Parts: sequence; C-alpha cells; structure tokens
Amino acid sequence: MPSIHPLLLRCFESAGIDTSSLRPSGRSCITDPSGTSWFAKTGHNVSQMRGETAGLRAMAATAPPGLVPRVLGFEVASNGQEAGMVSQYFDLTSGKGAAETQRELGRKLAKMHTRPPEGTEGYTGQYGFSVPTHCGVTEQNNTWEESWEVFYRDRRLGDLVKRKRDGQISKEWDKLKQKAVPLLLHKFEPAPRPVILHGDLWSGNAGYDRTTSSPVIYDPACYYGHNEADLGITHMFGGSWQMGPMRRTSWLTSSSGFSKEFYDEYHKHLPRSEPYYQERQKLYELYHHLNHTLMFGGSYKSGALSIMRSLSSWAEGIDN
Repeated sequence: MPSIHPLLLRCFESAGIDTSSLRPSGRSCITDPSGTSWFAKTGHNVSQMRGETAGLRAMAATAPPGLVPRVLGFEVASNGQEAGMVSQYFDLTSGKGAAETQRELGRKLAKMHTRPPEGTEGYTGQYGFSVPTHCGVTEQNNTWEESWEVFYRDRRLGDLVKRKRDGQISKEWDKLKQKAVPLLLHKFEPAPRPVILHGDLWSGNAGYDRTTSSPVIYDPACYYGHNEADLGITHMFGGSWQMGPMRRTSWLTSSSGFSKEFYDEYHKHLPRSEPYYQERQKLYELYHHLNHTLMFGGSYKSGALSIMRSLSSWAEGIDN
C-alpha cells in the first residue's frame, strides 16, 4: 500500500482522526477509519496552497453546505518549502448539467455572495484578501482597499498591465481608465459590497456531485469584491454579446458551462447592477483575458485588446 505523506498525516492528526487505519486510494484520495473519503494534496508553492486553503474556508463561511469543499487541515513543512492540504472529497462529473442543476448553482452562488458573519477570520469589510491568492499561476495583488473602483482598477487590471509590459495593451489601458473605468466602477446600484468571490469561476472549476447532482465549486482565487465580478469569466469561453444600442440580453453560453437558467436564477436573488450592467461584465471579463495573456500569450492578447477598445469606444459615446 502506498505511503501517506507526513504533511497529510499531520492534517488528519490535527483534526483528531486516527492515522493508523488511513487508506490511500489513487493519487489524491484517502479514506479514514469511518469510511469517509478525503481529497489530499501536497505542493511546493506554499503561498498558493495557503491562499487556496484560506479561500475555501472563507467561501465556506457563507456558502450553502456542499457547494464548497470543507477543509479538514492545512500544514506546512518545518523548512517552509512544502505544504499539504486535506479537504472534503466529491466524486464529480463535469459538464453543464441539467437546467435545474444550473438554477441550483446560480441560487447557491448568490447565497455565497452575501456579507460574511461578523468576526469571520480575515474579513475587514474592505476589498482584497488577507493572503495572496493565485488565478492560475498568477499571484494576485490582494492589498486591502476601501474603494472597489480603486481595487479593481489598480489591484486587478492595472497590476496585470504592468506585469505584461506590452506597448499595445498599455496604450489601450491608458485610454480605458480615463473614462470607461470610472463610468463602470465609480457609482452604480445596488452599490458594491465586499463579499467573498471564487475568483476563477470557469467551467473547469465547477462540477456536479455524481450521487446528488448538486454543484460543487473548487480551485478558487478568492478575494472580497463586487459579487458580479465572479461572473466575468463565465462568459469567456462561450457565447458573445454586442454592446451599443442593440445589446443582446440573452445569455446563451452553451459551450461555457453556464446556461441562461444559471444567470436568471442568480439575478433573481441578486439583481443586476445598473446602469451599464453588460459593459461592466465585459470589464470584469477583461481581467481574465489579461491574465491569460500574461500566462499564455497568443490569441488572448487580441481578445483583451478587443474588449479594451470596444469599452473605450462605448464610453466616448456616453455624455458626462
């Protein structure tokens, strides 16, 4: 029988679970004496694993049971070079899911996007997060800010533009932040409140429990921000819309993993912010195009430039 990593044993010991009868199954599943299965992993990027653990715990503070894997334990090696985490195991299936499952995901995500209980560890009432988190391999700048406009402009979009150091992107960013960014982030209703965000909610980070068909979200890049920022990446890998007088309002994203039922149910519980909801969604989607440009380059740059130019053009047509 394969051995269990010492850091993972410490996670179980800290939770008061007898480690003598643990049974590993495959590379990432461990069954405890009660028959409960746990997801277990180790890694050398300690900062990333610490951020993931803190994010899962923060989401669990407001998420309905079963939406987010519950963390059993997190341990760091004495030399600080490796970490281990154990969390709730789900037997998942991928895919968009049935209409009712999509509605359940929208409803539960809206519930998670509520103000956390007073005293929640790491919550300050500001925008940001208590530790760095990673969106893909990109470490996010989670420095606390009192203003959502300042946080999203400087700690999200502006930070990636600086890191990429691309002349075309920098030029379009200078235009975008002059008018479009203030129009979209300075004042809208309902006013943004800092709630916990998954941060990287594409279809690859959402699945469905094979037994219950209930949705599960995982591999987060958490921070406290405007709830609708979590929807930005859900539009990235499928579907499209037009901006301007003839805006499309149907969200048919069959290839993205999120359907019309998901968005309708979500906004039944958390109404869309106005004015300029769709344009703001494009600004939130832009972050992920810029991040993919930073990580992979290629066609993602053209996607980022297209969004930046279209939003700048749109803003020029808005009277001050």
